[in-house]
Amino acid sequence: MSRSYRTVVAAVVATLALATTGYAAPAKAKSHALVGTLQKVDGQAITVQTPKGVETVTLVSSSKIHRGAATILAPTLSTYAGQRVKVRYVDSNGEKQAQSVTVSSAPKASSSKAASAHK
Repeated sequence: MSRSYRTVVAAVVATLALATTGYAAPAKAKSHALVGTLQKVDGQAITVQTPKGVETVTLVSSSKIHRGAATILAPTLSTYAGQRVKVRYVDSNGEKQAQSVTVSSAPKASSSKAASAHK
């Protein structure tokens, strides 16, 4: 009887092992980032000049665009051409899809520097 018990247990374990492999969670897409100068916005495609060359990333409906604490709407992103940006994206079927775009804030002139410039 112990031999048949082991056979049943082995069969149950094998069945469970095979059943769970079909229900494994899909691999989460790895997030990447690039930093550079925003060159242009053409529809949903943004072009960024990086130290490694020109990169094109697609804006999707879930893309978040910010400048500091302010949210920027995609249609107005082109007004920031020439500014530094950081783009976080995922590679989906060979297409870089933006998760977030952060436009750098212009450096603030300190009041002491401004005062010394007027002297």
